Amino acid sequence: MLRKIRKVLKWLLILLAAVIVLGIIINAICRLAAKPKLQDAYGQEVSVNGKSMRVDMKGESNQPVIILLSGLSCASPVLELEPLADALSQNYCVVTVEPFGYGLSDGADQDRTIENIVNELHTCVETLGYEEYYLMAHSIGGLYSLYWANQYPDEVKGFIGIDPSVPGMNDEQPLPISMTAINKLSGYLSKAMSGVGLTRLLSAGDPRSAIYADSTYPYTEKELEVYRILSVDNAYNKTVMNEMKFLDANVETARGMRFPDQVAVLEFVSGSNCELMSSWEQLHYDILPENGRGEVIRLEGSHYLHFEFLDQIVEHVFNWMEQ
Repeated sequence: MLRKIRKVLKWLLILLAAVIVLGIIINAICRLAAKPKLQDAYGQEVSVNGKSMRVDMKGESNQPVIILLSGLSCASPVLELEPLADALSQNYCVVTVEPFGYGLSDGADQDRTIENIVNELHTCVETLGYEEYYLMAHSIGGLYSLYWANQYPDEVKGFIGIDPSVPGMNDEQPLPISMTAINKLSGYLSKAMSGVGLTRLLSAGDPRSAIYADSTYPYTEKELEVYRILSVDNAYNKTVMNEMKFLDANVETARGMRFPDQVAVLEFVSGSNCELMSSWEQLHYDILPENGRGEVIRLEGSHYLHFEFLDQIVEHVFNWMEQ
C-alpha cells in the first residue's frame, strides 16, 4: 500500500513539474508576442547615462513644473499616476518620470542606491531642460525626493508627498515580520506566479485583474492592455529586486535629513498607516523645514491616497500653490 502511495505521489510530482515547465515555455512565448504592443506605447525617451528613461508630459505650456514619482515596484508609473497627472495638468506642467526598471524604461547596471537613483532622475530632468520644479511623489519616491531636495535645494521649489516614505520608518515594526521582508516575499511570489504564466492566465480577458490602479479612471483598452503586460512581465524585475535589496540602506542614508528651508512642503499621510504605526504621522513632521514652511494633512484612507482622494489632493495642491 505504501509503495502504491509513493508511486502515485511520484507521478503527481512529475505531472506538476511538467505543467510548470509547459507554463514557463508558453509564458515565454506570450512575452515575446506581447513586446510589439509596448513599442512607443506612451511618453517619450530620454537618454540617461547611455540608457533609455521614459517620461510623459502633460500641460507642457503651463507653469510651474511638477515632477511626478511613483512608489516601489510600480509596474507603470505613467499609467498609475495618469489620473493625477491629468487633473494637475489643467494648471501645471506635469512630468511623470519612470526610473530605470520601471514601466518602459531600461533596466539599470548600477546598484539601486539612493545616490544612483536620484542622480539618474536628476539627469533626466536636467536633460529635459527644467531648472526649477516641484517634486510630487508617492511612497518610496518621497524618500528619494527628500534626498534630491537636499542635493539640489536651489532647483527644488517644493515637495508634495502622498504618504511618502520617511527616515526612521523602519524603527517601529508593528508586524511580526518587517515591511522590507514583506516587500521581498511579495516580490518573489509575484515573480514566481508570473514566471509560470499564472498571472497572465488569471488576467486573460480582464486586464484590470492584473493591475493596481484607480478603478474610477476611464483608461482606454490599449492603456489597460499595456498596463497588464507590464504588470505581468516587468514587475519585480532584476532592477526592482535590487532596489529592494538596498531599501533599508537607502532609508538609513536619509536618516536625520529634513527638507531645506527654501523648499515648501505639503504632505498627505494615510490614516491607515497612522493607526498601524504610532510614529508614522510624527515622522512626517520631523522632515519639514525648520522654518515651518510645511504642512501635514491626514486623510483617512490607505497607502494609495491618490486613488481614494484624488479630488481632495488636487484641490489642496491648487490652494497650496496659490499661497
